Amino acid sequence: MNHQRKFTRRELLAAAASLGGVAMLPRAAWAADPLVAATFPGTWSESQRTILKPAFEKATGASVTQSIILGTDQVSRLIAAKGQRPPFDVAIFDSPQVLDAVEQGLIAEFPVAKSANFKDLLPPFQDKWGPKISMQVIGIAYNPKTVKTPPKSWSDLWDPKYKGRVGLTALNSQLGIAFLAELNRVRGGTDDNFDPAFKALRELLPSVGAVAANLGAYATLWQQEQIDIAPYNFNFVQTLKGKGVPVEFVVPETGAAGWDTSLHIVANTANAELALKYIDLSIDAAVQAAMMKPPFDAIPTNSKVELAGAITSTIAKTSADLGKIRGFDWAKLNPQRGALIERFNREIRT
Repeated sequence: MNHQRKFTRRELLAAAASLGGVAMLPRAAWAADPLVAATFPGTWSESQRTILKPAFEKATGASVTQSIILGTDQVSRLIAAKGQRPPFDVAIFDSPQVLDAVEQGLIAEFPVAKSANFKDLLPPFQDKWGPKISMQVIGIAYNPKTVKTPPKSWSDLWDPKYKGRVGLTALNSQLGIAFLAELNRVRGGTDDNFDPAFKALRELLPSVGAVAANLGAYATLWQQEQIDIAPYNFNFVQTLKGKGVPVEFVVPETGAAGWDTSLHIVANTANAELALKYIDLSIDAAVQAAMMKPPFDAIPTNSKVELAGAITSTIAKTSADLGKIRGFDWAKLNPQRGALIERFNREIRT
């Protein structure tokens, strides 16, 4: 049964009505071309199309087109377009891609003084290169029909009773690399030594039923109930639950870990003002409150949004607790990512 929630017109337009300092400009003030905003596949594109897009268009009278593309591909396309018109005006990145984009000069500093909502972000989510609009937390997903006792720690994945039913993703996904780093940490590794993580994964191989090539294929494994237990993102689990898939999520006893997702004005865009309005609206309290509701369950970063729903029972009780979630040192991880992917493909995926 599909439990996906439909938003009412009132809810979709509430965000636009509460823009505060994001004033509507005369139509002639906006660039003639529609804004092109990058978005991730799946939950991200669905939530931004359903909630952010209509609120933005209502507030500005301008149109926005989504470009559904992964963060690493955004970086590649922006590099290829240097000296030309950028392929999109707003970029969406996870933490690792922000470092790459800044190094390559692909994004502009965010004009904080022109933003009505930046000041309302919790301090950990304020960044001069662009506001962190949400965060993604990894933990253990499991099928409650087959896993009767909820898992408590990452070590539960190695329980022989799950032989052939454990799922993994390739390291080209953010989930894959984050799980590897977290596994390495709990097994005693360091950012310079991933041997403990790979040793653990080799020991896990007899229990691995599938290694998904990407997050789309990973979702299919859950929908077809081909796996029973695996690392996963909180909001991805919630989206699957909204579609009637039997899956639950727990934070391991070693604590929550995750990364941020942020929006950025692309360097040299002709639509900088529209890009600013789009990004500022994404951190508006009403927009974030709407995105926090099922089926998206996006974790809000605006301090004015009171946490509710599955977030409070699983991730954090209050907004202040979000700042305590452990992150990753991407400055050290990024340079190793290619070598880690190659090693994973050689030792684990083949």
